[in-house]
Amino acid sequence: MSVKIIIIGSTGKLGTKLLNYTSKNSIKIYGITCYTNDKKLKNQKKRYKITKSYVLSNIDDRKNFFSLLEKKINIIYFLDFGSQSLAYINHFLKFNKRSIIAVANKEMIIAGGHLLQSKIKKTKNIFIPLDSEHFSLLNSNINNNNVKKIFITASGGPFYFNKKINLNNVNSKLVLSHPKWKMGKNNLIDSSNFVNKILEIYELSYIYNIPLNKIDFLVSKEAYIHSIIHYNDNTLSFNCFLNDMIITLLKPLSFFYEIKPMRMNQNYFYNDNLNIEKPIDKRFSILNYRKQLFKLNHSDQIRLMIINNFAHKLYLSNKLQYSNIVKYIMSEINRNSMTVKLNTFNSILRFISSLNKKYKTNV
Repeated sequence: MSVKIIIIGSTGKLGTKLLNYTSKNSIKIYGITCYTNDKKLKNQKKRYKITKSYVLSNIDDRKNFFSLLEKKINIIYFLDFGSQSLAYINHFLKFNKRSIIAVANKEMIIAGGHLLQSKIKKTKNIFIPLDSEHFSLLNSNINNNNVKKIFITASGGPFYFNKKINLNNVNSKLVLSHPKWKMGKNNLIDSSNFVNKILEIYELSYIYNIPLNKIDFLVSKEAYIHSIIHYNDNTLSFNCFLNDMIITLLKPLSFFYEIKPMRMNQNYFYNDNLNIEKPIDKRFSILNYRKQLFKLNHSDQIRLMIINNFAHKLYLSNKLQYSNIVKYIMSEINRNSMTVKLNTFNSILRFISSLNKKYKTNV
């Protein structure tokens, strides 16, 4: 059987990691995409002998990619950034059933909300979240009726465990240096100030249909514990694995190929890797807004994503101090809170387009 695999966002860190693995293990990738990095895409196509490649910022390539999505695809990876992929998954779901949909794009999941998860179930496709926290819950059989609380974990980024650093004026080099994970700039900024945990909690709520008031986050420095489930019977489940995204990336492939598990050092069970703590550091202002942010409606959650991305641009262009990123986000959220009826993919995409124009972003 020929397995047709598509990677949306192959030129990013996750896409590169996945292509390196598939190449070494003789797994054929059929199609790859990027948005702007056409030079790297061209090199990947040649190096890994990819059949199809598409630069999605190009109108003709985008049209051709939509046509490709109308054919049977066994595995489709969403490893890109931004909610524009909502249009691609919507088109894909019209023509594909019983395929594997692997997603590391939190913007798409949050933008799609319950509508996206409902459509995936109706088309009998298999959804696999690739972010480590959500992936760790995949086999847990959780639902609103059997859990008291779910905690995802944060590693603390570059600053939480370095109490001497004054966050009022840190340079971007420090912000963009994560001690545990290799990520893009947007994820690195979000990880440094815990905004990523707010977005990941929204994401978890939609994926597993768990109310926001039953989800929170803790800090676990070694990034070995990815989630903790507190069940109604007061038992706890700690979900742990090595902090390497190749583990989550290989899960979709395991439906069609024999995947050898990674070797794990047994010492992980005997040292400080299981330490967890409640985040209480006053330097991180996002902690003061958790209750408010967990009450935001769907349209305001989307606004938060886009305003946050705009704040990144301001910070990286030296127009906003690092310590004012969260203040700016909250001032914008509170100034223009809105409830917009978002009951179709087209209405969601129109709403996002209007916000992108307003904030000059591309989320």
